[in-house]
Amino acid sequence: MNQKEIKRLLDKFNAGKCTDEELQLLQQMMHELDTDTNTDNNIKALKQPLWERIEKQTIAKGKVRRLNTTWLKVAAAVLVAVCVGLFYSKIATHKNEQVAYQVITAPKGSMKQIMLPDSTTVQLNAGTSIKFPVSFSGSKREVTLINGEAFFDVKHDVKRPFMVHTAKVTTQVLGTSFNIKFYNELPDLQVYVNSGKVEVHDQRHTLGFYTPRQQLTYNKQHESFTRQELTADHSLSWMHDELILDNASFKEITVYLQNRYSVNFKYNEKRLAQQHYSVRFSNKLNIRQVLDILQFIDGHKYKLNGDIVNIK
Repeated sequence: MNQKEIKRLLDKFNAGKCTDEELQLLQQMMHELDTDTNTDNNIKALKQPLWERIEKQTIAKGKVRRLNTTWLKVAAAVLVAVCVGLFYSKIATHKNEQVAYQVITAPKGSMKQIMLPDSTTVQLNAGTSIKFPVSFSGSKREVTLINGEAFFDVKHDVKRPFMVHTAKVTTQVLGTSFNIKFYNELPDLQVYVNSGKVEVHDQRHTLGFYTPRQQLTYNKQHESFTRQELTADHSLSWMHDELILDNASFKEITVYLQNRYSVNFKYNEKRLAQQHYSVRFSNKLNIRQVLDILQFIDGHKYKLNGDIVNIK
């Protein structure tokens, strides 16, 4: 209720035109002044005569008598100043409780390991961005994977679940390790569990619980998903000596290479969209050596000019 509405209500009360509902509203406002711990005792005492008149008329349900004009002015000043003040103080309190966030990005060409405020460690693949609060002060530990790929080794805390938001999908754990691949350029999101148990859900459905060596693949456009049992942890190979991609689309390979080597691929996407590869790239290879391997596999010509890779 704003200042104009409070004044209008008090004017109606003084004129004897308050409905039963409006009298109850005034009564409720007075109760709030009594129960609010931030209300000064002097203010509570000041509004007491008005309170008694409202109570009397509410109980009697008879004709509402005119208030003494002096007390009406006092009541108006009290209610407007205090009730509106309390309203804005709650807004200010809410603003003060807003969480401060930070965004960390692993630049293209290099990986980065970070530690979150709860001692959870996160390994960021090249070109990955993550957003998280400066401190976890609530009942949940929530972070957002903005783009890229990250491996989470979550500090166990049974009272505060750990949640990773990726667009429409949320991955929730208490304490475990898992990998999330979420590139804006790719149609699918993938969650691979390394240890423990992970729950995944989107905005409408629970996508299930996943245990070690299980992987969720979620299509962002169709909101459909599949579950796989993997015999090898190739999903984590990007953190180790070589990158292993199994039956990967050409688009996925270029996304990895663009981030790892800080280059840009220029090619006819329609022509190469249907091609899939199973490849292994040692982390010790330079970009020219990688392009030589791809050229040998598919027969296309790869030409590197500066940081641009043209494919013909």
